[in-house]
Amino acid sequence: MTAIILAGGKSLRMGYNKAFLKYGDKTFIEHQIARLTKIFDEIILSANDAAAYAYLNLPIVSDVISGKGPLSGICAGLIRSTSSHAFVIACDMPFLDEKVILCLKDRIDSYDVVVPQTSRGLEPLHAFYSKNCIQPIRRCLDEGRLRIIDFFADVKVRIVCEQELNGLDGSTSSLTNLNTPEEYQKYLDRMMSDEKKL
Repeated sequence: MTAIILAGGKSLRMGYNKAFLKYGDKTFIEHQIARLTKIFDEIILSANDAAAYAYLNLPIVSDVISGKGPLSGICAGLIRSTSSHAFVIACDMPFLDEKVILCLKDRIDSYDVVVPQTSRGLEPLHAFYSKNCIQPIRRCLDEGRLRIIDFFADVKVRIVCEQELNGLDGSTSSLTNLNTPEEYQKYLDRMMSDEKKL
């Protein structure tokens, strides 16, 4: 199965490409790749600056339609994917937890989208999508409907509620993304604290 890392965001609030924020001697995206490689056979990067990511030696796809946000990146990744379903993750979610990902994967069944829901709402940038989503996504892009959830009404969606994830270590942190320098600093502080406990 495939994992698609969305690395095409503008990172305006962070002021720096979030994929290349570092912890230790690795960047966020390098940490993600290391974890995803344990679960998935294929990893695809969705990024419009291919040269910046070439050193990772992974397939890189650019947006189907430039400037249309993550929905366009998801579509490009699904087209390139060699599997029926793909796990889509944003590059600013560094706390990936294998148990949470596998919990979602186990619920794919005949669904086209398997997406977790927390108190913040749906988390479509930490979800599974099937190739059946490609055409509905294309229609949304053509119509200028750019929210990821805009095409959900046209496919079979399985929402995994917070209660289903409760009890899994890392269930909350796996769905956390970092958008600001303050959140990044909290992340660094947390990682240093966790290391001291070991």
